[in-house]
This record gives sequence, C-alpha cells and structure tokens, in this order.
Amino acid sequence: MPTTLYASWVERGKHPARGNPEFLGLIAPYGACTPGRLCAPFLPYPPSLTGLLSLPAIFAQISKKITYSLKLPRFTNKLLLGLSDSDPTDRPALVFWPSHRSTPSREANPMPNFRFAHQGHATAAFQLGSMLAWLPGLLLLPLLLTAADLPSPSGKLLEEAWYLVQLDQEAVGSWRMTVRETPGTDPSKSAFLVSQELELVLQRYGSTIRLKQEVSNLEDNEGRVEALTLKQGQNGKVLVQIEGKRDAEDPDRMLFRDGAGKELSPQTWSGSVLGLRAREQLPEKRNLQAGESARILGHEPLINQVVGLTVTMLPPEKLAVGGESVELVRVDWKPKLLREAAVELGSTSWWLDAEHKVVRRKMQLDGLGAVVLTKSTPEAVRLALRETKGKDLGEASLIPLDRPVPNIKQARRVIYRLRPKGEGNLFDIAGPNPIAEDLRQQARLMPDGSIEIAVLAGKKPDRVVGAADAPREFYGTSKFIDTDHPKVRQVAAMAGGLDGDCWTAATRLERFVQRNLKPDSAAPLSSVSEFLGSWRGDCRHAALTLAALCRASNMPARTTFGLLYVQKSGSGGSKPYMGFHAWTEVWIDGQWVGLDGTQGMGKISAGHLKICDHSWDKVDNLAPLAPVQKLVGKLTGEVVRVDVGD
Repeated sequence: MPTTLYASWVERGKHPARGNPEFLGLIAPYGACTPGRLCAPFLPYPPSLTGLLSLPAIFAQISKKITYSLKLPRFTNKLLLGLSDSDPTDRPALVFWPSHRSTPSREANPMPNFRFAHQGHATAAFQLGSMLAWLPGLLLLPLLLTAADLPSPSGKLLEEAWYLVQLDQEAVGSWRMTVRETPGTDPSKSAFLVSQELELVLQRYGSTIRLKQEVSNLEDNEGRVEALTLKQGQNGKVLVQIEGKRDAEDPDRMLFRDGAGKELSPQTWSGSVLGLRAREQLPEKRNLQAGESARILGHEPLINQVVGLTVTMLPPEKLAVGGESVELVRVDWKPKLLREAAVELGSTSWWLDAEHKVVRRKMQLDGLGAVVLTKSTPEAVRLALRETKGKDLGEASLIPLDRPVPNIKQARRVIYRLRPKGEGNLFDIAGPNPIAEDLRQQARLMPDGSIEIAVLAGKKPDRVVGAADAPREFYGTSKFIDTDHPKVRQVAAMAGGLDGDCWTAATRLERFVQRNLKPDSAAPLSSVSEFLGSWRGDCRHAALTLAALCRASNMPARTTFGLLYVQKSGSGGSKPYMGFHAWTEVWIDGQWVGLDGTQGMGKISAGHLKICDHSWDKVDNLAPLAPVQKLVGKLTGEVVRVDVGD
C-alpha cells in the first residue's frame, strides 16, 4: 500500500504541529517514501495554493520554480527535492511527510518530534569562544579589525609597544599595542583609541597558517568604554567580526552587531567596566603593593561578555630580559565568568619594570598552551620571525603511545590508558567528564590519576530504518552546518542521500565525502555550503559536511571530536600515536552510529576514541571543539589490551 503524503505550509522557524500551518490538501498516494524519513526537505511555492491538490497540478506548477524540470514518468523521491533559483530562506516552504493516518489533521504532526527541513536560524546570544578557541583542530581564527564605529588610527600616537611571541621558546609571532589620542563621542573631551594586535605564523602538518588578531577600545580618560571592535580571520580571510557601541539613549547599555550589520544581543554596561588602557595603568594608579589585590570589571570580546577580573601583585622576581637578569614585579590577572559561557578563560600574567611598564606577558591559548610575549622592537621581531618556520601544531598535538596496535581497523576492542604529562589527572585538565561514554565506549578513573578507556569498533545497526525521536537540533541548520542552503540539498540529492534505507544512504554519503575531499590542513573552517565550492579541508570539514548531507537527506546527525590511532613515519621508523580527529554520528534505529568521511569504511574503528559531540545548534563559533583542545598536547598514552575476532 503506497504511503499517503500530506502537505502543509511551514513558516520560517515554525513546526507544523505547533505553528498552526494552513493545511493545503491531500497529495496523491506515493509509495517511494521510507517510514521514518521525510520525503521532501522543502519545495518553495507561492502561498496562494489552497484546497485539495492533485499530483499532476503540482508537477506543472513546481517545474517552473525549481532549477530543473520534473518529468511525470520519472518523478521519484530524489526529484521531489526541489531547489529554488533564489534564496529559499525568506519564503515559506511546502513540506511533505509520510503518515499512516487516513485523514489529515491540523492538531497533530503525523511524525512526532520530526525535524522539518525548512527551519529558520534560531536567535542566540553571540559568542565567540575563548581566545583563539578554535585551536582544537589546531586552527586559530585570527582577528583583524576595521570598525565602522571607531575612528581610523590617525590620531596622535601616544604609545607603541612591540612584543615577540614565543611558544616553547620558539618565535611564532608578534603582539603590538598602540594608544592614540583622538576625539571621542563628546567633542569637548579627548578619548583614547587602544589597539592590541596579535599575529601568529604556525604550521599544521607542513601547511602554513597565518593568523591575525586585533581588539580595539575607544575609551575616555577614566577608562569608560564608548565603542569596541573585534574581527577574526585566517590567511587573509575575515571569519568573525563584532562591533559594540554605547547606546546613546541608555548609557548603561552596549549595543552589538556583527560584520554584516546584524544586531546582536545588547548588554548591560556599567560605568565600572574598564577599557584596555585603564587596565594597563591600574597597578600604578592604585599603587598596589606585593600581596595586594583589586577586583574590577572588564569586557572580554572573545566571548562578548563583561567578566570579573582579580588583579594580584606578587613579590619581585628576577628574569632574563635581553640577556640580562632584571628584577621585575609580577601581576596576575584571573578572570571570572559572571554568566554561563561555552568556554573557559585562562589567567594572564604581566611582569613590570621599575617604571611600571609591562616588559613580559604570559597567556594561555587553548590548544597551544602558554605563550610568552617579550617586549622588543619592530626590527628585532621581524628578524626573529624571518629565521623561523613556525611551530608545527599538528605534530605537537600528537599523543605518543607505548606500542602499536596491529591491524587497528580489524580490532574488535582496544583498551587505552591516557595520563597527563605532568602531575594530577585528566579532571584537573579538562574538568568533569573529560571522556565521553556511550554504548561503544566506557571509561574509568585509575588510582594513579590516569583514565582507562575501552573502545569497541563500530558496526552496522541491527535495523536500518530511521527514528523519529531525535531532538530537533540534530535536524537543524546553523552557521557551519547550513543544511537549508540549496547547494547542500542539491549535493545530498545528487549523492543519493534520498535513495534507499537510512543506513545505505548514510554510508553512501560517507563514501561520497571521502572520494571528494581534497586534503588541506591550512583550510579555514567555514560553512558547509562554502566548503562544497572547493572540497579543500581536513577531518573537521569532512565531519561537518557529512552531518549536513545526512540532515539534508532527513537523517539526524551530529559531529564527534576525539582522537584517532595513527602511525607516523620518522627517522626512527614508524611510531604509534593518537591524534586529534573529527567524524560524524547518524541517528539510526534509536542510536547514534559513527561514520568517518575521511575514511569511508562504512563504520568507525576501535581506533576512534571519542571525547565529545555537538549538534552545532545555535552556535556561531568553534566552541564545540573546546573539550578536545583542553587535552591536545597534554597527554601520553598506553595500549593496555587489544581484542580481535567476534
């Protein structure tokens, strides 16, 4: 018996069961729909359509609206995926779904908890993640800055300081701070345009990554911030930007927007929030002595939040600066989140000379660890960087293992033991639940502070039908997994994502991603629709793309981040490691099943050790990678046991 199809208007962001859509009529019976899967993601169509519709009438009208004609004899579920010539996100969508009912209902959705394909982007607070928080794939997203609301840097230059940035005593970049006097929002008073620029040149498995970061404040003499900006980019490409400006009608509120001019959530902004220049001057102005502390408020643009800051003066200590031993005063800054954020903020330390000038800085960059900034000159910085190739983050992130695993792809189960390089345990590094647990993977804390993880190889699910009970976030669209983009849906249909049962379709999409991926470790992370223009990327791009194609084929999906068993050749021969990796999980028959778009095996192996997963719902940044970046480069590993056979 062919499956009956119903059609309803789905307005932007509304669910048919809860959004009171207009029922459009019964569509002629059609037998190509698999139970548990949506037959057609969306068909843009004029909202004048009402009443009972016949299938031939829809053919005739829809064929004029989509990018290819629909021929009646060949009308299959693959052709049901109609793509509009224009951007579909601003128009309603005609959505079809299978049902076992005999009559349509306005009150209930025939497929409970089903994620309908045409959903608007949900509004969410804009978060950028911790400082360069996208390092977990060891990709830093830099910040460039050209703000419309800040004056151009043409004011009188009052201060300029250059610093050489070092990672593990190797030069990797520069940090520059400038202070310019410029007219403020009140023409009768001067203001100060403060800019802090961080530039890094790094390697990732031999590919060069050039990163730049700039944060700017426009503040008055008391440190009151009138405007601020932040922009991020990589290899010359701008990726993220925010701008803030004090509300002219409410001075206790800061208005924010992104680089495209879209308004973001405003924030309460008291007069006690200090700007960048005021913070630099605070130890001297307050005459803080060793052992004394002060608490202030400051804005952290990289999570776009006001945070608490505790500054503590420590006793003088001698450090080598410029080849000489110099006595410097250490100042520690410890941030405290005042409301929930997707990431944690690290502490920062300064060392002041006798004139209260900062001659050395130390900060924690997730995925990199501690970087040291030493005051220098532009010429000395350029010379140091000219003589270095840049630290290879990919190689530095590998976790060495004590012995290899023979035929890892055939192993049924592998038990690993991970331990910190220093003292303590993984909970000290990553907080609670540092390692994910599920049907495939179990972890336990050992008495010595290490964690033992038993990892099973993935396998085909017992049943291969879809399940309608996955949360809606795993069907949705977001900045990076832009499922509703016409290009994503077109590629999903072309790759056969709408043909056959869910498992067959999912593994077909996995192989499609693996065949088309062009490995490029330096490629910046972007939306899936943009990535499909070049197919250049790494495991992160493959994981996001496979998730998007599965969702566009009406299968719930999410990304997974963790470690992958690899063997690397070197001067001493081939050695075993665990390296950062990303893959995809698809919801089939009520369980999450792993697939890897970089390998295309139709399953994941016992070499895939999962740390976390994420839907990317309501996410505008790379915060989903944060749990992995806390561990990368900080662990050693052992292979405890290898099981083969059934």
